Amino acid sequence: MTKIIILSAILLGLFIGWMIKVSKGKRTLVSITPADFGLTAQTLSFLSPDHVRLEGWLIKNPNTTKTIVLVHGFGMNKGAVLKRTHFLAKDYNLLYLDCRGAGESAGRSTAGIKESKDVQAAIQYLQKHFPNLAQKIGLYGISMGSAAAAYYTATKGGIKCLVLESSYYSFKNVAKRWMWKHAKVPYFPFVALMVLRKERKMGLKVENFALKQTAQKITCPVLMIQGEKDKLTPVSKAKKTFQRLAGPKELWVVPQATHLSCYILGAEQYIQKINRFFHENL
Repeated sequence: MTKIIILSAILLGLFIGWMIKVSKGKRTLVSITPADFGLTAQTLSFLSPDHVRLEGWLIKNPNTTKTIVLVHGFGMNKGAVLKRTHFLAKDYNLLYLDCRGAGESAGRSTAGIKESKDVQAAIQYLQKHFPNLAQKIGLYGISMGSAAAAYYTATKGGIKCLVLESSYYSFKNVAKRWMWKHAKVPYFPFVALMVLRKERKMGLKVENFALKQTAQKITCPVLMIQGEKDKLTPVSKAKKTFQRLAGPKELWVVPQATHLSCYILGAEQYIQKINRFFHENL
């Protein structure tokens, strides 16, 4: 019996280790660049507060000092966000960031838990090297990036306005849905143990970094964009986030859109909504 218990514990540990590896995702190469849209970018390289080397692009607009920092989702990179938001270069300076473990940046993804440090590093770099472009900063975050952008806004302040697309209300809920979709692994006990192990290793509570906890501390204007058919970050969770936001806010649910497809099905309205929001608040 003792041998069976020990063997079971070993197998469970190996399985949880495999789940953690799967949850870190696969690094995707940057295949879309500013040149694809006729834009010129300056390549940035800087360190996060915990010494992870990060890469980014700064697309300057000589007609404005307003800047938007754009943060990608899990399994994405700065090129994927550029594809969705390059239209903003007409009116703003844009800083596209590769978070840790993504694109051309070093390190490993933490699925949105430590990525707020990457946002912090990008803004500090802007403040130090381009202070004239750091007076009025807006943030755009998609999926994982929304959690990082929201946490930075809630804890550091100084952000004029915030766009949250396909946002994380709860990390545990997202982990539950993501692992079931990609590996058909039930939340209890496997994913629950995986989350617990990650929390102990990092010395923190993952839910502290989700909008469930941070939304009520955000007082700047927020535009939330959510897919009607999003199964990873469903509308029901977006509405809970929306209720908790403390400042001016707007929720746009894109009909028939799934996770990360709002820009496709939203089409011209997607561009108009985001343009209007930044024009009014940044």
